[in-house]
Amino acid sequence: MTRCSIPTRSAAAADDVARITLRPLRKIDIAIVRRLLHLYLYDLGGERWDVEADGAYGSPGWHRRFWRRRGSHHFIVRVGGRPAGFALVRDHADFAGTDATEISEFFVLRKYRRRGVGTRVALALFARFPGRWEVAVITWNPARRFWRAVIRRAAVGGVVARRRRRGDLTFVVWHFATTRPPAPARAVSRPARRRRSGGRRSRSAGAGPSSA
Repeated sequence: MTRCSIPTRSAAAADDVARITLRPLRKIDIAIVRRLLHLYLYDLGGERWDVEADGAYGSPGWHRRFWRRRGSHHFIVRVGGRPAGFALVRDHADFAGTDATEISEFFVLRKYRRRGVGTRVALALFARFPGRWEVAVITWNPARRFWRAVIRRAAVGGVVARRRRRGDLTFVVWHFATTRPPAPARAVSRPARRRRSGGRRSRSAGAGPSSA
């Protein structure tokens, strides 16, 4: 996924970006993601890889592996209700195996890059599957900078980065851990506060409204 600059956007466009949704793929989303896959692969390797004989981008074997369901979690990204990308998370990492979960494929349309969409989606995925993670990015992919920054934000503890080779491709591979964010504190009603304090008003109850 390449990164590109985005011109100054209108208030309406900014409002759209605020309405980012990430949800597991439903049956009605499959055809959309099938189309986005060709944009993703061309965006990733259009200068290096050839188109297939039938005009498709990506080999039939690659597409079959993408749609493999066992141990896979497919997501669609929408911004302002419109398709904006997708993500594929696998329980079995390419290099670490079952010791880590991996973001196998990740795509945000160019229109929505450098607007916080990719960062919010990636952080949501890391929080959704807390534990050990692996992210591998081809060395010539400019998205390395994006992943380095977002992993630093999400990681709990140290981050290990190494170069690994698979076939004719070299990857930067990050290993790190994430945790689930704490649940927001529930508001306590006034009767409940009185029961907890034995029917007496606590000091905070008489101090006026909270500043939160």
